[in-house]
Amino acid sequence: MKTKKNALIVTIIMIACLATGCSLFSFDASGYIKACLDANMHGEFEEYAKITNNSVEDIEKLYNDFLDTDLSFLKQYNVSEDKEQQFRELFINLYKKTQYEVGGATKESDGSYTVPVTVHKMIIFKSVMETLEDDVTAWAESQVSSGTTPSNDEIYNYVLDYMYDKIAAEVDNPTYDEPQATTIKVSKNSDNVYAVDQNELQSLFESLIDLEAAGY
Repeated sequence: MKTKKNALIVTIIMIACLATGCSLFSFDASGYIKACLDANMHGEFEEYAKITNNSVEDIEKLYNDFLDTDLSFLKQYNVSEDKEQQFRELFINLYKKTQYEVGGATKESDGSYTVPVTVHKMIIFKSVMETLEDDVTAWAESQVSSGTTPSNDEIYNYVLDYMYDKIAAEVDNPTYDEPQATTIKVSKNSDNVYAVDQNELQSLFESLIDLEAAGY
């Protein structure tokens, strides 16, 4: 029996970080980036709502909507609402464990800002995916040996239970790669408010977790 290494496809879909309502003369680029990271990864919305002139409720709704998108991979497995909620809580906890530090911004001659960010990549999926295929194969073979051929739904349920338990164990005691330094550019857009290129921001978020090991 073969199982797909990319059975778990995880993406991070983030709240767009547009700093609306900020004065161009008192803009805190480092605070803006930190608030954006904190809202997306740690579920801390107050400062980001203040900076972007939005309500905490609106930001929280966006966070929950994007979390739904992050967990959309579960739909292909026909999971129950209870199991989907379990994974939701697991991924909220996973995101909360991400580590990063935002340094002081440097204002460039063109009026943009360069913000240094130190990333500590959390190693979550490497060990999960390394043992997934062998474990599922051994389980399926034991089922066949006992006279039972598992259905696709039974295999999916086993895989998801296995992933949940393994990921939860990693989240409880996370390990991190050596810190890596990167920079984010914050500049005025056509509406004359500061913003970050969303592709650049997406790459930053994805660098916080070993998504490549999850088949992403």
